[in-house]
Amino acid sequence: MLYPLLRSILQVAWHYALVVGVFAALWLWWRLRPGRRRRLQAKPIGAPQIRREMLTSVFSIIALGSVMPLAFALGLGRHTNFYQSVHAYGRGWGFIALMVVLMMLIQDTWFYWTHRLMHHRRLFRWAHRTHHRSTNTGPWSTYSISPLEAVIDSGASIVILLLLPVTFWSLFIFSWINTIFAVYTHLGYELFPRALSKHWLGRWINTSIAHNTHHARGRYNYSWYFLFWDRMMGTLSPDYDEHYRKAGFSAPEAKSR
Repeated sequence: MLYPLLRSILQVAWHYALVVGVFAALWLWWRLRPGRRRRLQAKPIGAPQIRREMLTSVFSIIALGSVMPLAFALGLGRHTNFYQSVHAYGRGWGFIALMVVLMMLIQDTWFYWTHRLMHHRRLFRWAHRTHHRSTNTGPWSTYSISPLEAVIDSGASIVILLLLPVTFWSLFIFSWINTIFAVYTHLGYELFPRALSKHWLGRWINTSIAHNTHHARGRYNYSWYFLFWDRMMGTLSPDYDEHYRKAGFSAPEAKSR
């Protein structure tokens, strides 16, 4: 039991450290480019915030890495359809891709509704306040959450395993997408093109601007990967499209002809 627990915690930790490191390197490279993007909030993030986020991340990573080994130790495996081989379920890589998309949809739904619930005044202090101490986010803000919130967030993985027939590779791909997107939405910079929020497809994709606005205002924009739930439930910030068009873009906007 101890070995799977330690392995899971270390896996979460190195995934996170690697993704944050890659984004940090890209950020340094991006700064050398002449005037293309700027921080979503002008105020720089100070060293005390980064130290606090790194410390709280240690405890959240332990919680995140502990949930699944403990769940399987308690018998979760008897209720799941997990396959080691990519061809074990008889579908191959196309099936893997479909499962990853379904995982993202389940994760997005779980996160939206639990996130909104954690903003309830009776729960916010205990579950979500730690994360919202970072009103101006950076990469290390991503896992700066309370252990309770880490456990709640991990519930999505349990639901996925209970509902879907998954393979090692679908879980592997999904875990990397999940970590990368989480760091991107807390990056403090926007990486997508300026016209994304008006594009027929892009208007449904969550962005760093949307989540940064959520931290700055403490409301609106509760989604994870997509903006389906925010748009359907009326919780997308009213000025999102205009804010997206202006925030973080230093280069002049191209005029339409």
